[in-house]
Amino acid sequence: MKTAHRTIVVGDQAFVYWHTSGVRFTLHLSPKEQKNTKIVLVFPAFLPDEDPHTSWTFYEISAQRNGEAACIHLGRPRSIAEIIAHLQHRQPESWQVGQTILIENAWTFLNEMGYSECKPLWKGEF
Repeated sequence: MKTAHRTIVVGDQAFVYWHTSGVRFTLHLSPKEQKNTKIVLVFPAFLPDEDPHTSWTFYEISAQRNGEAACIHLGRPRSIAEIIAHLQHRQPESWQVGQTILIENAWTFLNEMGYSECKPLWKGEF
């Protein structure tokens, strides 16, 4: 399932984001003024064994941060803003004009952000 493009402002810069979900969650980020510049984060995951006839998806991730339980909701502006801010500060070269950067295992990216023990919270969709 693909969502509509949404706008978010981080610092003083506007970004557009959208995602596709299913067996893996893919988050697309782009500066609003430079739509040909993109960062794509892919969160691959293994389906639960509970019901093979159910269509599974995830948007939320349970994790640990600084020894405390944390929840990352990949469809909410707060989590999106945190990801964009981290990219701006830690990987500013990722926002080069006209490039698409693909992060195929975004779980390691969450580790860089200080999260550990990240697990998708699966939802069954019939």
